[in-house]
Amino acid sequence: MDKFRIWIKFTGSNESHLDTDWCTQEELLSSLRRLLHGPAAKMGIIAEIKVIDTMDCVVYLVQEGKQVFPEVA
Repeated sequence: MDKFRIWIKFTGSNESHLDTDWCTQEELLSSLRRLLHGPAAKMGIIAEIKVIDTMDCVVYLVQEGKQVFPEVA
């Protein structure tokens, strides 16, 4: 089973913060829903959301509210 970590950066900060640590795909989707549509997203304070897998590969990246990776068709 794959595991994922979610790192976020807040607007005006260059520091990454661990939001969700080694979670399952189900937990990942729940966390992404919260980060993309919850209060912090509505306030516009999240500059970046980065999801990595156990091999330290980026599997999902959002910057300034726009999906960067994987590239949207």
